[in-house]
Amino acid sequence: MSTVLEELNQPAVASYAGPLLRVRDLVKRFPITSGVILQRTVGMVHAVEGVSFDLDEGETLGLVGESGCGKTTTGRCILQLYRPTSGSILFEGKELTTLRGRELQAMRRDMQIVFQDPYASLNPRMTVGTIVAEPLVIHHIGTRAERKERVRELLDVVGLNPQFTNRYPHEFSGGQRQRIGLARALALNPKLIICDEPVSALDVSIQAQILNLLEQLQQELGLTYLFIAHNLSVVKHISDRVAVMYLGKIMESAPSAELYDNPAHPYTFMLLSAIPIPDPSVERSRARRVIEGDVPSPVNPPSGCVFHPRCFRAKEICALRVGDFDPVAGTLAVEGKGGGRHPHEGPLVGAR
Repeated sequence: MSTVLEELNQPAVASYAGPLLRVRDLVKRFPITSGVILQRTVGMVHAVEGVSFDLDEGETLGLVGESGCGKTTTGRCILQLYRPTSGSILFEGKELTTLRGRELQAMRRDMQIVFQDPYASLNPRMTVGTIVAEPLVIHHIGTRAERKERVRELLDVVGLNPQFTNRYPHEFSGGQRQRIGLARALALNPKLIICDEPVSALDVSIQAQILNLLEQLQQELGLTYLFIAHNLSVVKHISDRVAVMYLGKIMESAPSAELYDNPAHPYTFMLLSAIPIPDPSVERSRARRVIEGDVPSPVNPPSGCVFHPRCFRAKEICALRVGDFDPVAGTLAVEGKGGGRHPHEGPLVGAR
């Protein structure tokens, strides 16, 4: 084993028995300002409102929803790229929202991100070798020769030729660039990787290659993923559990198979209904619900359940309050309605 890997694989001083990541009541609001010289806040964009979930070590949690629902903001708040407005983020029992400076930098060795755009996330003036080695340089790990060896190892792990270290990002295809971004994320042997729509900009055949690579690396290295995407089919393929977001809130969370077979919230049901089935006879005969209307403004979100203005099962109670969401069990419950169901009568069937 190289000296770099020995340094990266130093055992932790104390083990943590709880979930690897615990998010509670996460809120992120962006101010809307007016004026040029004397600026004043005239409103707030409610990007993330009260998000809670647990993520166990070695697990993959899929975070899905429409564009603009707060998925990426949630991921960046976890990494402290955005400072949360309020809430708690515990990583191995340590509160991240209070960390600053060197403490936060040291914690980021165990948390990395793979960005959505495989080209924009790579510096076009840096060679692949320099890009992948940058985390090692920042954290002062290994000598120059050891870092070069580590880069070659990483390129081989993600399925690239180790001789490509002197090439620039523009010399690679989209799928190869995403592999470079993944190699950079793996450089420090992290425990958690936030995958921010890592395959949305790629062709379908390349998407399958990247997803298979992510699964292979998880099995070999024991990685934990927060997989952000808007493609429900992709999320079903890779996730152990799925959380559905809408307008900054988590509508529903459940094990992957259970959520796809038996959605509890009408929003989840309608999202699944929009997925085409590659069988014309089944596609023609199945029940389908189309989400009508526009997404409400995050500056002034609806009261109660934020989906009720567009919900085909909305009742008066939906505008007044929302079901009690259990982030650990991943269930919904509303005043006497047990079983983790939505507060409306009758099961939601026929989505798939």
